[in-house]
Amino acid sequence: MRVLPRPRSRRVALSGAAVLLAAALPLAVPPLASAGGPAGSTVVGELVQGYADPGPEEHHGADGGDAHGGLLSWVQTGATAAVRVPTDDVTGLEAGATLRVALGGEVRDAGVTEAGLAPARDVLSAAVVAPADPGAAAPAALAQQQVTVVMLQPAGSSSQRAADRTTLADVVAAVNGPVSDFWVRQSGGAVRPTVVAGHDWTTTDAGCGTPWSLWDAAARVAGWTPGSGRHLLVYVPAGAPGCAYGLGTVGTSLDDGGLAYVQSTATSVVAHEFGHNLGLGHSSAVQCDGAVESGDCLVASYGDQYDVMGVSWGPVGTLNRVQAALLGLLPGAEVAEVRAPAEVALAPVSAGSGVRAARYVDPVSGDVYWLEYRTASGQDAWLGDATVNWPRLQPGVTVRVGSHGDDTSLLLDATPSPRSGWRDDRATALPVGMSVPVGSAGVRVTVLRQGAAAAVVRVAVEVSPVELAYRATGGAAGPLGAATAAELCGLRDRGCLRTYERGSIYWSPATGARVVPAGPVADRWARAGWENGALGWPVSDATCGLAGGGCFQHFQGGSVYVSAGTPATVVTGAVRDRWGAAGWENGALGYPSAEQVCGLRDGGCFQQFQRGALYQSPATGVRVVLAGAVADRWARAGWENGALGWPVSDSACGLPASGCFQQFQGGAVYVSTGTPATVVTGALRDRWGASGWERGPLGYPVAEQVCGLRDGGCFQQFQRGAVYRSDATGARLVPAGPVADRWARTGWENGALGYPVAEQVCGLRDGGCFQPFQGGSVYWSPTTGAHPVDGDIRTRWGQLGWENGQLGYPVAAVVVLSNGDTSQRFHGGTLLRSASTRAVRVL
Repeated sequence: MRVLPRPRSRRVALSGAAVLLAAALPLAVPPLASAGGPAGSTVVGELVQGYADPGPEEHHGADGGDAHGGLLSWVQTGATAAVRVPTDDVTGLEAGATLRVALGGEVRDAGVTEAGLAPARDVLSAAVVAPADPGAAAPAALAQQQVTVVMLQPAGSSSQRAADRTTLADVVAAVNGPVSDFWVRQSGGAVRPTVVAGHDWTTTDAGCGTPWSLWDAAARVAGWTPGSGRHLLVYVPAGAPGCAYGLGTVGTSLDDGGLAYVQSTATSVVAHEFGHNLGLGHSSAVQCDGAVESGDCLVASYGDQYDVMGVSWGPVGTLNRVQAALLGLLPGAEVAEVRAPAEVALAPVSAGSGVRAARYVDPVSGDVYWLEYRTASGQDAWLGDATVNWPRLQPGVTVRVGSHGDDTSLLLDATPSPRSGWRDDRATALPVGMSVPVGSAGVRVTVLRQGAAAAVVRVAVEVSPVELAYRATGGAAGPLGAATAAELCGLRDRGCLRTYERGSIYWSPATGARVVPAGPVADRWARAGWENGALGWPVSDATCGLAGGGCFQHFQGGSVYVSAGTPATVVTGAVRDRWGAAGWENGALGYPSAEQVCGLRDGGCFQQFQRGALYQSPATGVRVVLAGAVADRWARAGWENGALGWPVSDSACGLPASGCFQQFQGGAVYVSTGTPATVVTGALRDRWGASGWERGPLGYPVAEQVCGLRDGGCFQQFQRGAVYRSDATGARLVPAGPVADRWARTGWENGALGYPVAEQVCGLRDGGCFQPFQGGSVYWSPTTGAHPVDGDIRTRWGQLGWENGQLGYPVAAVVVLSNGDTSQRFHGGTLLRSASTRAVRVL
C-alpha cells in the first residue's frame, strides 16, 4: 500500500475546526505561548503535536472526504510557556519527547493561515534531551471522572457571546446526560464523566490563538488544579474568532485527566474530546484506488463516521473495537482470536455481550485486523433512520486495522471505488457472499450470512505467504527461477521454506516471507545453522549493489555482509548497531573483515573491519578504533590488557596539523603530522586539557610522560613547552622560552628553584613574564633577560612594587659577597641583604 500525501485545504481561515494536541501533555496548565526569545535563543521543553479536527460542515464539504488541516507542533517549555514550531522542522522526533531547540525567526505557516494561531518559530537545530514517557496502564475501573465546567468568553467574541444562548446548565446537562451515558455504556461503567463544579460566563483577555491561555484563565476562575481523573472543560461561544470547534489534550490512561474546550454541547464533539483525554487518537479511514489496501491509498483523517473518534458530524455510534482495546475496555470473552482458516459468529457490536469482535494478526506484516458487526440497534439504531443517517452508512460487517500516532484506528473500504469516486463513496461494509482480501498473507474474509442476532464470517487463506513472495519476485521468470521442491513447513517457530533454482524463500509468522538468494550470504547463514542457529530467521530480503560489489541480509540475531574484497561475515548486537551508526559499509570502517571475537578482559568483544575495528566492553560501550598511528600506539601498550585499557571514545581526527586522538580508560593517545603518537595520562593530561589541549599554548605532546623525578614528580614534553607535576605542587605548565631556559640552567626541579608552583604569567610591564617556583620566581623582560629572584630580596622587591616599582626588573642573578651578604642588581638599582640581620636595603 502506497499512502498518498493528504490533500491540503484551500481555506484561508479555519472556521469551525479543532486543533487536537497529539502528545501526552503534562497536566499542568500552561497559560501563555511564549515567543521563545530572539533568533538564536535556545529553549528546552516537551514536543507537543496536533491536527486540525473538522467540524461537521467543514468535513462534509472537504475534497476527497478529508478535511485535514496539517500537523501542528509546539515545544512546551514549562507550566507557563510554549513555542510553536513548523512540523517539517521536527520531522522524525517523537511527540512527548523533551527537546533542546535553537530558534530562528517567525514563520507564517499553515497554523497561521488555516488555524488562526500565532506565528511559528523556525528551528535551527533540535536534539532529544529525554525520550517520551510511555505512560501508565489503564485502571480496571473508575467510579467517576470529575469534570469542572467553565463558560468563558475569549477576547474579541462579545458579539458571538451575545448570539450564543447556551447556558451553564446546558453544558452540565450534556456532560452528565448523553456524554456520560455514552461512556458508561461503552466502558461497562469504568468511565463515568460527572460534573463536580461549574462556573457561569466570565470574560478573559486570552484568545484561542494560544489555547493554553484559555485553560489558564478558566483554571484560575474555577480554582481547578490537575490531578488523577480531573478534567477541565471550557465552553466558548459558537463562532468565536480564531477558536476551534473543539480541542482536547491526549492522555495516556483512563485516570490521566485532561483539558478541553468546545463550541457546542453536541454529544459527538464533547464525547470526542473526552476520548482524547482518555488517550484515544482518531478513527480514520483508508481509501485505495480500486483496491482494499493495495496500490495508491489515502488515509482520510476522521473518515470513520461510525465512531465517536471520527468526525463529529451528528449521531454517535458504538465505540469501535480497536479503540476499546486501546483503552483496555474489551473483555477477552468478547474477542475471537482467529487464524485462517476459521469461521466465527459475531454478535452485533452494540449488543453489549457475546463475541463482538474477531481479531486477526497478519503473519507477514504483523498488522492487527478487527472484524465487527454493526446493526441498526442499540447505540447504532440511527443506522436505520435515513433522515439522521444522511451519509448513508451501511449496517454490516466492517474491517478495521490498528495503527499508531494520530490515526489509531483505520476503517478499510471492502467495496473500493476508483480514485475519481472517493468523494461520494461511504459504502465500506463487506457484502454477503463476497470474498475480500485482507492483509499480506493471502487471507480473504467472506461474510457467509448475517441476521439480527449474528453474522457468520469465514477467514481463509488463498495462497501461502511463501507463494505470494515468490510471485512478487516474478515467479519462474524471476531471479529465483523454478521451484526445486515442494514447500516445507513445521520448521522452528512454525516456519516454512521452499527452495528454487537460485535461492530460497523462508517464512515464519514473526518475520514474514524473505528471499535468500544462493551465494556467500546464504552460505554463511547455513554455516551458522540456518534458522536454528544464532542468526535465526531472515528479517529482510537480501540486498546487493552496495559499495565494492557488496551484499547484505538482516536476520533476527544479526546481519551478514559480503563484498568483493571481504568474506561473508556476521555482524551482531551492539557492535553492529555502532557500525551502523558510523555509516555501515560506507562509513570510515568499511566492511567487516573478520568475525566478532569475545571473551576479552572485562567481558569485552571486538571485530575487525577493513579500516579499523570496533571494541566493546560493558563498562565502556562500543568504540571505533580507526587503523593508523593511534591504534598502533595502543597496540604497543598492550591493547585493552595494557595500562590504557579500553577505549572510552571513538577515534577522532580533523584536529590542527591533521591531528587525531582517542580517549582510553587509562589515558589518551594524540598524533599529528609533526608529532608521534603519544600517550597522555593522569594529572598531566588533565592540566594540558585545561590549557586547551592541542589548540592551547603547548601544542601536541612530543614524548611520553617521564616519572620517578624528585619528590615523586613527573613531566611530559610538548611542542611548545612541558607540564611538570609533583605531589606537593600539582601539575603546572612551563611554556618553552626564556623563563623555562633559565629554570633549566638552575637544574630544573633538582635545582634551587624546585618545581613550579603556579602557571607562567605574561603581559607584565614592558612585555615581561614571570613564573613562581618552590624556591623563588623567574622574571623576564625583552631588555633585561630572565633572572631568578628569591628569599628576602624577592620579598623586599615585592614591597617596592615588583617590576612596576622604582627598581624595575632584575638584570642579574643574586651574588654572594665575601662577607656573606648577598646582592642583586635590578634595572633601577641594587638590593643588598645583610647576612647577620637579614635586612634588605636599596643601594
